[in-house]
Amino acid sequence: MKNKLLLFLLFHLLLGNKLSAKNLVDVVNTCNVNFELVTTIVSSDTIKKYKKTSKVSRTIALLSPPSTTAGSSCGDGISPVQVNVYAFGNNSSETIEWFISQTSVSPIYIGTVYSPSIITTKTYYVRSRSGSDASTRVPVVASVYFAPPAVTLTASPVNNTTSPLCLGTSVTFTAFGGADLFEFSVDGVVMQGMSASKTFITNTLTDGQVVRVRTRYAVSMDGVITEKTWGTGSLEDNLLSAPLSADASTGYINSLKISASEDKMVLGVAGKVQNNRSLLLFLDTKPGGFNISNYGDEAGLDPLVRSFNLFNNNPSTFDSYFQADYCLVISTDIGETNYYANVVELKTGTSIKTYLGSAATGFPSSIMGVDKNNIGINDYNLGFEVEVLKSLIGYTTGDIKFFALTMNDREDGSQTVTNSFLSPERTSNLNYGIGSTDYNLKDPNPVVVSSAALTPCYSETSIMMNFVSVPTAVSVIQPTCALQSGTIIVAIQPGVEYSIDGLVYQDSNEFSGLAPGNYTLYVRNKLDNTCVVLSTTTILVNPIPTPPIAPTTASVTQPMCARPSGSITITSQTGVEYSLNGTTYQVSNTFTGLTPNNFTLYVRNVADNSCVTSSASAITINAIPNPPVVPTTASVVQPTCGVPSGSIVITTQTGAEYSLNGSVYQASNTFTGLAPNIFTLYVRNVADNTCVTSSASVTTINALPIPPIVPTTASVVQPTCGTPSGSIVITTQTGAEYSLNGSVYQA
Repeated sequence: MKNKLLLFLLFHLLLGNKLSAKNLVDVVNTCNVNFELVTTIVSSDTIKKYKKTSKVSRTIALLSPPSTTAGSSCGDGISPVQVNVYAFGNNSSETIEWFISQTSVSPIYIGTVYSPSIITTKTYYVRSRSGSDASTRVPVVASVYFAPPAVTLTASPVNNTTSPLCLGTSVTFTAFGGADLFEFSVDGVVMQGMSASKTFITNTLTDGQVVRVRTRYAVSMDGVITEKTWGTGSLEDNLLSAPLSADASTGYINSLKISASEDKMVLGVAGKVQNNRSLLLFLDTKPGGFNISNYGDEAGLDPLVRSFNLFNNNPSTFDSYFQADYCLVISTDIGETNYYANVVELKTGTSIKTYLGSAATGFPSSIMGVDKNNIGINDYNLGFEVEVLKSLIGYTTGDIKFFALTMNDREDGSQTVTNSFLSPERTSNLNYGIGSTDYNLKDPNPVVVSSAALTPCYSETSIMMNFVSVPTAVSVIQPTCALQSGTIIVAIQPGVEYSIDGLVYQDSNEFSGLAPGNYTLYVRNKLDNTCVVLSTTTILVNPIPTPPIAPTTASVTQPMCARPSGSITITSQTGVEYSLNGTTYQVSNTFTGLTPNNFTLYVRNVADNSCVTSSASAITINAIPNPPVVPTTASVVQPTCGVPSGSIVITTQTGAEYSLNGSVYQASNTFTGLAPNIFTLYVRNVADNTCVTSSASVTTINALPIPPIVPTTASVVQPTCGTPSGSIVITTQTGAEYSLNGSVYQA
């Protein structure tokens, strides 16, 4: 089935008369999906690095390439330095393999973090592997930039702690050693930007400020890419490039370097661009962007960026890990005299061009240098230097990726992408054409450069300034009731003496025994008594505080049977705290839970705890009162028919009052007119009505007695001669006695 599909595809390609050896290889690769090795003998070129027989081993990768982070360090180009580079697969089952080149067979390291110790910049090539499947190799740069020589800094006049300078003194700082450019800052604020000047003069410094100088290498904008600022080697080069196509022979790219400054970067491109040729450097500088070159044309159709517009006519696909945000276009005029640099921001609809500037060989501008005399693809020194604001290309943080190529942009139908790329086309000496290209299937790959490479290597040093500065008080001890004078302690400064009147100076920074008043502080250079600095505000020593008035009680609550403790409330005063023992003070003027005792009152000034006043006399909390004894009856009178109510007399107790119901008390211990009932006896302390004692048993007032019924005679015996007296028998009643006169009764 595969063979039938191959024949079908080949038939249609031959009909179009557009089949090339390279296309055939790609078709075979596409149909077979897996690795295919096709040996191709490449012809020699007029500008060639060398003839070679190579094997095309490009694959249709089944795995996505790993995500990567490049690394960069500062070194001396002699001793090795460690540079860390990182790669992470799409899942934990993938193996990360690092290679020394795009064509090396065996990995030099396996793992996510590779930390080589290197002397010069190296580009490593990393891929993901899972079983027999492998991704494309991503070029990841481990860059090494030259650290500038040590720099020293001097100050004139001499600045030291023994002889501090007077405020307003003009100080000249001079840097020695270092590199090409110098920047001076004060407390981290740049006061003199990077320049060739090694001196900095100011008269606005104050004590303790830090003056810092840092130095770095500079670019000479001449198109010669050899200064130390470019680092120890190219970020990527064409070492493995196939011989150039005819169109590439007059427009090729050999290598790329970057020189970073504080807010800009200079791109150093070694190569050549002649008439009708241009160089495109696509940059991936921020999240988002275009993975396919289907961006909009530059609106003005400027011929200087014609190649940019041509490249998207049949949109090509970049490697999957690359999303272009900007494109630097380098082009020239017909006479190849002036060269032009433009940055185009890739946009959907209409892309936006920013003209950077132009230069000619020997006539650089501030943003561009050119040397058009590059002698071939072995020449890594001559070409183009273009300065770009980092903000102009949207860079804020993180690594940056670039993908570079050259084009024939002649408007005669011969327009084409050449075979000159970074990283290079390794096998074919044919142009890539103007049609759509999937660069996932091609040799050239975007190169990853570390964010650290976009920050220069600096050498720096600093001086801390010593000035006689405005004196301040670090401590003011105010007068108290105990110590009725103040103390001022002035902040220590080296090399000065101190005064509080501007007349008498002393070595000590402490002034004691001061009367209340306002004081101005003075400091004077010991070696120059004309250098005097005084405080901007006065220091106040307060008046001696007034002690509180003698405390008195606002109220005293004595203990009771129900609450066996007392309380004292001291009359309130403003700004004081209170105590009953002169030791423990509290904000509240009320003291509760007091046991019987004698208490002296104390008040103390909150602002000055040495200001204490005590009461003239002690306050007594009485003993807890004793409850009465258990009440008993002295007598009980029951109701009668004659007096139909009872009475109870409780045994008398001193200082007590009495009750038969626990509610209503009376001074008398006798209760009369009592109806029949059961009564509990109560006695209560007159001085403390919570001290109550009740009887152990009740006392009963009986019911009223029932009177006898009307008496009748049971019999009457009259007197007789024999018995000269009569007799009367009254009818018997139970519980009664009898009388015939109402006075004398008998049973």
